[in-house]
Amino acid sequence: MASSSTSTSASQISTSSISIPEEISDPDIIDDIEDSSKIGQQASKGHSPFIGFAAGICSGWTKLVVGHPFDTIKTRLQCTPTGTFNGALDCLTKTVSKEGPRALYKGASVPAVAWGITDSILMGSLHNYRALLLKNGFAERKHISTTSPSLSVAAPGERLSLLGHSVAGLFAGWTNAAIAHPTEVIKCKLQLQLVQPEHVPKQFSGPIDVVRQTVAEHGVTGMWRGLGASFIYRSCFAAMFGGFEIFNRLFKSWDGTSWEMSTELCNFLAGGMASNMYWFTALPLDNIKNRIMVDSIKQPRYKGVFDAYGQVWRETYDPSKGFSWNSLARIRNFYKVS
Repeated sequence: MASSSTSTSASQISTSSISIPEEISDPDIIDDIEDSSKIGQQASKGHSPFIGFAAGICSGWTKLVVGHPFDTIKTRLQCTPTGTFNGALDCLTKTVSKEGPRALYKGASVPAVAWGITDSILMGSLHNYRALLLKNGFAERKHISTTSPSLSVAAPGERLSLLGHSVAGLFAGWTNAAIAHPTEVIKCKLQLQLVQPEHVPKQFSGPIDVVRQTVAEHGVTGMWRGLGASFIYRSCFAAMFGGFEIFNRLFKSWDGTSWEMSTELCNFLAGGMASNMYWFTALPLDNIKNRIMVDSIKQPRYKGVFDAYGQVWRETYDPSKGFSWNSLARIRNFYKVS
């Protein structure tokens, strides 16, 4: 009887249509599916559209506290005239010595509110795009071997493909761009304000003054000037979230070997490596976006997104140098962080 019952259970699992949730990168999933008793529970669990938004709020606040000083240094290195700083360490030293440690958080008042919102939109939309794509042609078959001692079968199911994860990241980046762009305009303009002599007034007294001057000169749409650069830049979230899934799957493939890791460590390492993939593709595009954002309100240097790309491409050109030298100089200019 026991053998017959086991055979019947195995047949039910292998023939029924079980929708296995996404990989461990999905915000709904905390643990891997470990045994047959959990498969049904995971499969029947409803999709919550709000979990990703909650995760995004926490992400935005964490990013502000940890990342804003680095972002300030990066923006200054990208947008100040060549020769202003001799590198990241020099920029950090001069900023702190001239303006004090609090200068590293210049422009942070807006991100303190906005990043919680924009990261909520990013992660929340990502979460829901994944669910939508999983149901609309981006699913792939998978088999999960159960570890129950009385039941050793392969349970067929579906998961979002790597292409699906990348497309979801792309769409989430675009969704995020429209909301995040005006807040980043304020942040970048305030970050770039260097200490001026006492007799020279600062251009902006704070976030509200940035908005006031911009709207007075260009209208409300001026806060979205260069939006196309943000869309191009944030397309790189395809690399980030697609890469996150690639590394997670790689690390999980090591289960049962001496390289096996916990789920938490897999997520941690995959997140770090995916971030490197993201910035490798995004940094040149972030450079252009920031230059447009900090451009003069009254006498803008750039006529548009493509003009900005063209000027950055040409500004290091030296006709007295060869092709190789100029190519390397242009690449370094787009990746300018020093």
